[in-house]
Amino acid sequence: MNRRTRIRLALASTLPTLLALPVLCLLAALGVVPWPVLFAVPVALALHAAISFFRWDHELPKAGSGRPGSV
Repeated sequence: MNRRTRIRLALASTLPTLLALPVLCLLAALGVVPWPVLFAVPVALALHAAISFFRWDHELPKAGSGRPGSV
């Protein structure tokens, strides 16, 4: 998989968290959620995208390269 595709997939995988961000902003403004939770969201998004990007770097194993007797 090329780099551009991996970047797009990594960013797309953060979409559900981005959709929850306005709800978290509202809850933080109302005092239901503490503000540090809201400030941790960008860090979590960056880590999630980076981990996803590097996980898709590995190729799938070929058939028969695992345990003995595998097809």
